[in-house]
Amino acid sequence: MKLWQKSDKFWLFSSVISSAVLYLNLVWKATADIDKLTTESLFGVAILWLLWRQRDKLNFKSSLLATCFGSVLILLVLVKSLSLFWFESTLIPLIPIFIAFGLALIASGFKGLRQYWRELFFAWFLFFPEGVIGTAIDKLIHITVINAKLASFLLHYVGFSVASQSNQVILNLPKLGQFTALVDYPCAGIPMIVLMLRISLLLIAFFPLPKKERFLVPLVSLGIGFGLGVIRVCILTVLLPEEAKFDYWHGTAGSQIFSTLAIVIFSFFCHSILKKYNLLDSAPKSELSSSGVR
Repeated sequence: MKLWQKSDKFWLFSSVISSAVLYLNLVWKATADIDKLTTESLFGVAILWLLWRQRDKLNFKSSLLATCFGSVLILLVLVKSLSLFWFESTLIPLIPIFIAFGLALIASGFKGLRQYWRELFFAWFLFFPEGVIGTAIDKLIHITVINAKLASFLLHYVGFSVASQSNQVILNLPKLGQFTALVDYPCAGIPMIVLMLRISLLLIAFFPLPKKERFLVPLVSLGIGFGLGVIRVCILTVLLPEEAKFDYWHGTAGSQIFSTLAIVIFSFFCHSILKKYNLLDSAPKSELSSSGVR
């Protein structure tokens, strides 16, 4: 029985690693973006670590139906990955969740899916296009509109003549005229907010934090992302008359500066939380049940 379980574990982890390599290869071919490849690799390592942590408690008992269904899912991914056209690159983020479900079904069947709920959730949430998630969040709570209003308030507070209308910030300069900044999805820092939320949920999954901190950490991550997004809109609005400077801060370089700053600030916050509960010098526990995470 022990040899059988070891064989199942070896098959499962080797399949996960092979699937991760396949996915990262597709990401590189589709984007050639080293930053995205690095981020996706870190997410893959995180999921693998979550799975490894509970390796001794996994129940490997599947059924013929579950095995067939899981095999079909993986076969579809493999066939499609070999014949993926350039215009189908939007399908690549769906690969991790398809593979995760397929492997979980083959390993443990339909009844055993519950023991992989963390891995399945992160296989969807970490790799799913941030644009889709961010747009859904914006439609729900109108981040772009709130961002524009707060940016207008801050600019007015420091002495600028501004007004807000929906997701627009209208700047009046006596000598240069009127300028309008349209606060859309990326300008509002929504990609940064989604990234911070992903990182915060990973932290909660890895460390047995008390219940209060499990709510606090995501809220702080959202607050940091949103706050820096408002500051960025203020800067962009003021720089509207200066095209070169506006293009820099509106472009990839300017966006990455704010993303990096958000991660640095959040890292200091996380360090203080982990230090408070003496979690820095000890590895995360194999199960989070002691902290009530279910």
